[in-house]
Amino acid sequence: MIRRAIDIVGGCIALALMAPVMALAMLAIRIESRGHAIYRQRRVGKDGMPFDLLKLRTMVDGAEHIGAGLAINENDSRVTRVGAILRRTSFDELPNLLNVVRGDMSFIGPRPTIPVQVAQYTERQRGRLAIRPGITG
Repeated sequence: MIRRAIDIVGGCIALALMAPVMALAMLAIRIESRGHAIYRQRRVGKDGMPFDLLKLRTMVDGAEHIGAGLAINENDSRVTRVGAILRRTSFDELPNLLNVVRGDMSFIGPRPTIPVQVAQYTERQRGRLAIRPGITG
């Protein structure tokens, strides 16, 4: 219960402080390429429950259907110029704070994975699903 309170308070404070940075990043994304600035990707959370992980879009719109799909190669042409900066600074992860406030994630915990990877987990790896996924990994 204390951990959840810390996540809510910390998440709200971090969102308030980082809102101008997120707004500028979203504007830059929209100026550079068409499509939504926020990217949603289905991930698996606590107890195997799916949720939408929020990130700032760093690739061209629809990139998961082009080229290597979900795989990202070094110097991938699908990554935009703004996206490269966001990835280098990890600012693309700022919307994860909304996931923390909503309760999908915590600040500390294993990074959430995509359902295809979870389907291949061993019994030992499934233990990761016993706790809420986190931003820090």
